[in-house]
Amino acid sequence: MGTQERNKQIFYSDRFDVEDISSLSLFLYSDALSVLARNEHGAVIASHLYSFGDLAALNNIVAEDSLINADNTVGKLHVHNDYFCLVPSVLFDPSQRYTYLKFAAPINEQVHEVFYEGVDSKNVQVVGAVEKTLTAIFDNALPDMEISHAASLVLSYVCSYKTQLLGQEIYVFAEQQNMYVAAFTGNELKLFNRFPVKDEQDFLKYTFAITHQLAFDRMYCRITILGDVKGINVDVDVLREYFKNIQATEPKSNQTYSPGAEIFKETHLLEAYWTL
Repeated sequence: MGTQERNKQIFYSDRFDVEDISSLSLFLYSDALSVLARNEHGAVIASHLYSFGDLAALNNIVAEDSLINADNTVGKLHVHNDYFCLVPSVLFDPSQRYTYLKFAAPINEQVHEVFYEGVDSKNVQVVGAVEKTLTAIFDNALPDMEISHAASLVLSYVCSYKTQLLGQEIYVFAEQQNMYVAAFTGNELKLFNRFPVKDEQDFLKYTFAITHQLAFDRMYCRITILGDVKGINVDVDVLREYFKNIQATEPKSNQTYSPGAEIFKETHLLEAYWTL
């Protein structure tokens, strides 16, 4: 069942029991937090989706949320921000993770915590960072929490289908005023990045730049938009005036739910469909 309070949406399975929580998956956006509770079989049994305005509000959410403060202390936090880069695993040295990321983002070792995760059968390492002031908010409730960049989830999704791609393919994952873009030629990843998007003009600006950079034919290349299209304020019918082969579709799913909890998919968030 799903219910909504001010700044909070709740999605529970038909027989939800807080004692059945075995682990948590958390997804932190710039002004939103989603919390997914899983049972011992990995199925989602409850979800909470919050919006917040500042760190103080986030701190209150974490301190009071019934899923986060259940007896379980195991969780994984996926962070959405611009602090990430990709490194081929054959070249990756974990001790150099700060060095890799400094080429892509202005990070400070005193301020940021840096982490990494292998995707695409561990062929690529996604190196990410988040402010330590943010992770400290979760430490008391979830002392065994792991951290990953949400780009890992996006890249995992597209790489799982790369053998089915056209010669020119662009995947767009829409979230709140941002979009991840993955571009492929055949099954080879050519570009992966995250861009701020608040309307169709922003979408067109970045997508035109990508097609030009990769010499894609915008009348041929296939563009697939997944996620919360409303979050980037675009109309796919308008975009078809510029791209012939563009579609917005529901992500394929490897996520399992206890009966009733699947209503969380109505949020259109990628984490409602896909898990690592």
